[in-house]
Amino acid sequence: KEVEADKVTWPIVSKEIGNDLPELYQKINATTRTIRNFLVENGVKTNEINVNAPVVIDLNAERYGENRQGYRYNITSIITVTSKNVKLVRSIIARQGVAIVDGGYENPVKYEYVAFRQMKPKMMQEAIENAEQTAAQFAENSKSKIDKIMNADQGQFSIEDRDSNTPY
Repeated sequence: KEVEADKVTWPIVSKEIGNDLPELYQKINATTRTIRNFLVENGVKTNEINVNAPVVIDLNAERYGENRQGYRYNITSIITVTSKNVKLVRSIIARQGVAIVDGGYENPVKYEYVAFRQMKPKMMQEAIENAEQTAAQFAENSKSKIDKIMNADQGQFSIEDRDSNTPY
């Protein structure tokens, strides 16, 4: 059965690089405010937006490799949108002219179907009806009769993306 996701988690990664750490903090905080304002202006509720503390990497302190970049610090901030309004968030992600990119391998957009418990009883009913039809056909073909249930198994439900291009 195909269902639409009812929850989306969208990490928005922003980075700043440079040599002046206080200046980088000011830049990353300004970028965070801009992104937050953009999200709210486009319908995302403030309680659906979570701003993580920035992570700083001092490339001069790295043990492995040499710092051949023209900068010392790399500061990263992740704003995470978690919403049940999947269509709204998808429309913001897909908006043309907006320079917000996927968070990559470490921070992908995740879609979930959390209302499964509400669907499960109906799916169980359908599965039982299908089992009854199969049993009746099996009994008819083998010239047998259906009797009491000797053994039963609920089976397994799995929730997967329809395909890699439409995880929602």
